[in-house]
Parts: sequence; C-alpha cells; structure tokens
Amino acid sequence: MAIFDGKFIRGAAGDVIFKKQGKKQVVQGKSKKAQIDMTQATFDAAFVFGRASTLASYLRAGAHDLISFYDGGMISRFTGECNQILQKASTGKDNVFDFSQDYFSRLNGFEFNGESPVKNYLFAQPMVSLTEQQVTIDLPEMQIPKDLKFPTKARYCTVAFSVTLFDLNNDRYEGQEIQSFEIELNGQPFTIPVRQLNFKGTPGALCVIALGLYYSEKTFAGKAVINNKELSPSAILKAAFCPGEIEIQETWDQMVFNEKKKRKKLDKKKKKTTDQ
Repeated sequence: MAIFDGKFIRGAAGDVIFKKQGKKQVVQGKSKKAQIDMTQATFDAAFVFGRASTLASYLRAGAHDLISFYDGGMISRFTGECNQILQKASTGKDNVFDFSQDYFSRLNGFEFNGESPVKNYLFAQPMVSLTEQQVTIDLPEMQIPKDLKFPTKARYCTVAFSVTLFDLNNDRYEGQEIQSFEIELNGQPFTIPVRQLNFKGTPGALCVIALGLYYSEKTFAGKAVINNKELSPSAILKAAFCPGEIEIQETWDQMVFNEKKKRKKLDKKKKKTTDQ
C-alpha cells in the first residue's frame, strides 16, 4: 500500500513502487522476474537446511566463550557441515530424523579459526569417553613446549573445555561451566602430568565438546590475554551421543526452530502470464 506523507508517496501501488530519494520522488516498476516452482524434494531440502542453520547457531552458542575470534568463513562452513548431517539423517517426514548412524562425527576436529588451528598448537591428543551420566576428558602427559606451542610473547596458556548437551528429540539443550587449567612457560622444558576432567552426561543426549587455547603475556600490571583474530585456536574435540534413551529435561533451555510451512504450488496460468 502506498502512503502520501504530505510531500512524497511511499510504498507500492499496483505494479509500481514509490520511494523518496533525497528531495526527489522516485517511481520504479516491480520486478517481473518469474517465480520458481520448487519440487517437493527441493522444498524439503530447503526446510532441512533452515533447521540445520538454526541448530548450527545453537551448537556454536554452546562454545561461544571459546570461539570469540573466528575466521570469516567459519559460520558458512559450520552450517554446511550441520546441513550435511541433517540431510543424511532426514527420514523424509516432517521434523523426524534418524541419528542412529554416527553422522555428527563429521564435526570432530572442526576448526573455528583457520588462521590458527588447534592442531598447529596442541600436539597431545585428549581422549573422550561417554557414559549415560558422565563425560570424561583424559589428557595425556605433555612435554612442554614440545606438545604445546607458545607464540612469541606468550608466557601462559589456558587450556579450556566446554561441554553442551542437546536433546534433539525435544529441542532442548543445557550448557555447563567451562573447565580449564593453566600452563606457565619457563626457561627449561618440563612435564605436565596426566589430567582428567569430568562433566555431566545425560542418556541419549548429543554431547558437543569444544576446546580453546587462551594465551597471555606477563606485564607490569599482571597477565594480559593476547588472543586476536589471527591467534585464537579453538575447535570441536568431539560430537557424539551419550548411550541410552533420552527423556525430556524440563529444566533445560528450549531451542526454537521455524515450523515447516506447506509448499505453495505456483499457479500455472499466472506463471505463463508472467513468463510472457
């Protein structure tokens, strides 16, 4: 609908659009680009992609504190990976996915910052084990600085882990407090003993474990974090389901997904008229 504000007309009327550009009235025709009549398969794939995009945003949010700096293409890459997972798991029925296969393993090792991948800084491999009630991360003995690279100026490294649980049947999730430990570099090589971190698990929940490295330098005022866009190693260590069957957890946060709309078929007569 077009509206006259006393000087200019704004909005659409019929096949034309009225705009104000500076002190001038601008009139332009509506686009006559032909609409595309999507097949049901294309429509379904688009719906799954939309759901994957939303799920990807929740997965990233679970590790938000570890990935404050990431490369420019990260969101697109991560959404693409999640889309591949949901497309594989789709049963063809609305909102019904089969996760009996280990589809989420394709997220294992996903790097959030291609400029400073974790694999170029941490050379000791943490091991993850999942039970119905517990998530355990075991870190092996590390030789410093052989197994952990320190950039120039860095004196300290905080190794941090986050674990987020997702109920994909009931669209819920629960975050947990980050657990971390600090390693201080000194003039001589030294050994860090084995270490174990324990988080809560839940039967049937998707468990997403992220890892981040925070480097600090020593200044007259204390420690100062030196992480930036070029130096911010963070990655997904593992994404897998805890054994067991999921039961709805009322205290968990709700994930909100767009409902699937009914596909609108393009009127063939209208399409023919538009094409002409």
